[in-house]
Amino acid sequence: MDIPQATEPYSLKAHNSLGLEAFANRCIRLNNSASLYGLSQQLTESPRCILGHGTNLVIQGTAANPLKATVILNELKGIVRLPEQADGRPRIRCAAGESWHAFVMWTLAQGYGGLENLALIPGTVGAAPVQNIGAYGVEVADQIDAVHAWDFHQRDHVVFENADCAFGYRHSLFKDSNVQGPWNAPRYLITAVDFRLWSGSKAPLRLAYAGIEARLTALGIDHAPNPYQVAHAVMSLRREKLPDPEQEPNVGSFFKNPVVPKPFAQSLTTKYPNLPCYEAGDQSKLSAAWLIEAAGLKGWGLDQAGMSGRHALVLINRGQAKAADVLAVCQGVQKKVMGQFGVWLEPEPLFWPGSQAPANDSEPQS
Repeated sequence: MDIPQATEPYSLKAHNSLGLEAFANRCIRLNNSASLYGLSQQLTESPRCILGHGTNLVIQGTAANPLKATVILNELKGIVRLPEQADGRPRIRCAAGESWHAFVMWTLAQGYGGLENLALIPGTVGAAPVQNIGAYGVEVADQIDAVHAWDFHQRDHVVFENADCAFGYRHSLFKDSNVQGPWNAPRYLITAVDFRLWSGSKAPLRLAYAGIEARLTALGIDHAPNPYQVAHAVMSLRREKLPDPEQEPNVGSFFKNPVVPKPFAQSLTTKYPNLPCYEAGDQSKLSAAWLIEAAGLKGWGLDQAGMSGRHALVLINRGQAKAADVLAVCQGVQKKVMGQFGVWLEPEPLFWPGSQAPANDSEPQS
């Protein structure tokens, strides 16, 4: 069994979109899911981390004091069409190591709709269900049929139907399994995801969110757009608003939109009428970007890390930032927003080691 491994301190700088210089003491490149049977015991008995493109991570670990864990680089590849079921909708299985955006564009090229609002989101297919990625009114959970994974406890492959994945706002069963004690030691390694999509002409397009219709009109598409055209409108909007990680290293939206009790949200919108507020079940969801900008923090930061001047929700690496710089900026934003609005902002990315994630020790919102 040929599994490329690195046992010297292994640089993870090229494997995280924040471009943080970090090291691990052991790394395995996984390109065949059958190899997990042979690797199971050593991976189960030692701390482990699973890494795709690292687009949702803040990593800490120096060459002198590397992450004391085995980092598994998920490089599983392949896309397979599955037999149609009674509803006639196309079903696709995609390996976890495939690029998410490349997969979205592949589905559109085949004439399939359903993922167009999620175009240009960085990361891998395997990371998508962990965070339940979402954008422009759509969550990936809407189109997931099943998730295939390796269970480190059972030491075998398992399959989760959509209803078993506990999907919520930027949340899933797989995210819950990531943290055990001070280390991210996930129980599950996602190997593939099954999607239930739509034939292009039947796709129920979602256009009434964040300027999609206006952008379609600006692109000269003002009647009956198809999923491919919607994807290009979404990409145009994302490129306009979000910095390119190749130019300004970042993990996209750094903070979640806070969900708060409705009476508290009403008191805020009464005081701040321009604060965007949305229904979220029996609660309300506020715009984290608005709160950050209103607190005067758009473009604010330290020497090596700070909030983007283009989008208040994006934290960027300004040069040679380390995890400590990112953490300091994160905490500075949290404290200022909490002090001014009484709202605690929760970070979207995972922190390696997990104990480094900033916690809310303030009074709860009520």
